[in-house]
Parts: sequence; C-alpha cells; structure tokens
Amino acid sequence: MNAEEIVASPAVDGDLNAEMRRAAKPFSRTTLVLAGLVVLAVAFGGGAWTHAAFGSSSSSTPTRPSGTQAGTQGGQQQGGGFRGAGGRGTTGTVDHVDGTTVYVKTAQGTEVKVSTSDSTTVGVTQQGKLSDLKPGATVVVQGQAGEDGTVTAQAITQQAAR
Repeated sequence: MNAEEIVASPAVDGDLNAEMRRAAKPFSRTTLVLAGLVVLAVAFGGGAWTHAAFGSSSSSTPTRPSGTQAGTQGGQQQGGGFRGAGGRGTTGTVDHVDGTTVYVKTAQGTEVKVSTSDSTTVGVTQQGKLSDLKPGATVVVQGQAGEDGTVTAQAITQQAAR
C-alpha cells in the first residue's frame, strides 16, 4: 500500500461518531470501581495511621501507666497519673530519692511518696537501679496505692529527656 492509498482510505471503518464517543471515555466502569476502592483503602489506612500517631490509646492498653488519685479528666487524672487495667501508678518528676523511697512531683505539684522493693524494676533507657533516678527526671511509676496514698512500685521507668 502506497502513501496515496493510505491517505485515500477512511481513518475509521464504521460510524465516526461512535468511535469519537468511545475515545472520549478512556476509563471503563470496572476501572472506575477499582479506583474508588483504592481511594477508600488509602483513606482508611491514612485514618488508622493518624489515629495511631495522634489518637488516644484505650484505658485497657497495658503499656499505659495507671493512676493513684481520683477525679479523672479526659483519661488523665488530677493527680498526674492514669487509671487503667494494669493497677495504679503515677507520672511526674523525681523530687528526691531517700533510700528505697522515691518522691515524685506530679504535673499539678502534688508530691507522691513511692515505696520500692527488691522486685521493683527501674528502667532508664536501659535497665537501671534506684540510684540512677535523679531529681528532675520524668518517671512513670506502676504499682498499687495503699490506704495512705503511698504507691508500692512494681516498676519505675524514667522517660527520655525532652
């Protein structure tokens, strides 16, 4: 076939209007449905990531510290601790350490006396000892509160400096 025959032959066999309508719709219904499903999956994944990064964890999460004081406000108690399934505890800064007793000052300024025992674990980025706790350090104490408000520590974890 030479160039003149190619130019002389019709570009489309059949109805040109039907060919133009088909060319104007580049996506089939199946493609559009699949694209919609991908958008929904991405939105769900983005929401899950956002919740994990910025959302609050549930009170039954065992890694969340537990509180010693009554009066909950949005999951955090007025005493500076949290109430959860893993017992009671407190959060604050180390005021001072006296023997086996740690005095923790909560964000509200309340001092909480924390008693420890040989079974109390102390974490300071790595496993530590009571002598590793320094005044001004932020700690999370997990344990049971006694009648007098003294917490018997099961674990004390020093938080990273901010």
